[in-house]
Amino acid sequence: MLDLRKIGAYISKLRKDQDLTQLELADQLNVSHQAVSKWERGESLPDIGTLPQFARLFGKTVDDILNAGDNAENREHQHLGTIIEEIAENRPDQVAEMVNTGEVEMEELVELAPFVKASALHKVTERVDSSILNLDVIMRLAPFLGTDTLDELVHQADEGSVSWNSVQGLAPFIRRETLSRLVERVTDGTIDANRIMSLAPFLDRENLEKLINGVEAEQLSPDLLASLAPFVDQGTLSRMMTILLNKVK
Repeated sequence: MLDLRKIGAYISKLRKDQDLTQLELADQLNVSHQAVSKWERGESLPDIGTLPQFARLFGKTVDDILNAGDNAENREHQHLGTIIEEIAENRPDQVAEMVNTGEVEMEELVELAPFVKASALHKVTERVDSSILNLDVIMRLAPFLGTDTLDELVHQADEGSVSWNSVQGLAPFIRRETLSRLVERVTDGTIDANRIMSLAPFLDRENLEKLINGVEAEQLSPDLLASLAPFVDQGTLSRMMTILLNKVK
């Protein structure tokens, strides 16, 4: 993972080596001195458009900056700078092509996702082969993509089995209809009560009740009923209460 504190220290070193103040560096990059201060404290990174400009200013590559000056042989990812430069030049199709051919690892795009605008990330992912964008990858990209993009990617993803991990990870970011289809594809026969509780706010009532019906009586508890009560109808709640009461007799 990108170490923002280490990168920040490296940015600070480059600036001081050039005997620049934060304000002077900010003026050269057309950003605020507060932005430079945040970079150096490891609270943020220069944005995609600024990183190449920053690297050129100090005679470095974007990869040098993102790897905090580490030697190339010590770098976990070798193409982060290439991805950023292509996105900065509005060439998302080029990034997608590099991912599709294996020149760039999908993991590298995932690593940069928090720093890429959703619109730019959408342009890349829509061109990446669906065989590469499996549900686990989509789940990791979910916080950085729009709902429409995510729904489309989920629809295009492998129609094989779906893990509970993927379902729970995607739940806050996709539409209820899409989530319901994923739930129906879960092949793990075990319906865990805790999983249902985590999905309850995101599922429609019909699919939530289907899951509840699959819960073993041994898993029912007053706490579970209290947690699910806002999301189910009175009939389902009454049935659950009856099962719970019979269990404790």
